[in-house]
Amino acid sequence: YITQQGHKLEVGAPRPPATVTNAVSWRSEGIKYRKNEVFMDVIESVNLLVSANGSVLRSEIVGSIKLKVVLSGMPELRLGLNDKVLFELTGSK
Repeated sequence: YITQQGHKLEVGAPRPPATVTNAVSWRSEGIKYRKNEVFMDVIESVNLLVSANGSVLRSEIVGSIKLKVVLSGMPELRLGLNDKVLFELTGSK
């Protein structure tokens, strides 16, 4: 017969869950900027290895997207990247 005793730690008033208040631990309250801005840099490099007769032995494109976001408060930000060529080939809009 095994028993386990529980111990409850009493710490002030209970807080509502973060999902109710939209509070995040990594964002300070009261952040204000003069202008709301989003800066996006797309950085790509092409690596290509060509043989002496001109045939491509290896090729790759390495890319990254860097963002600098200057937004006041906790606004909702939605960014979309569209592949225009893919949409044109499939007939999607």
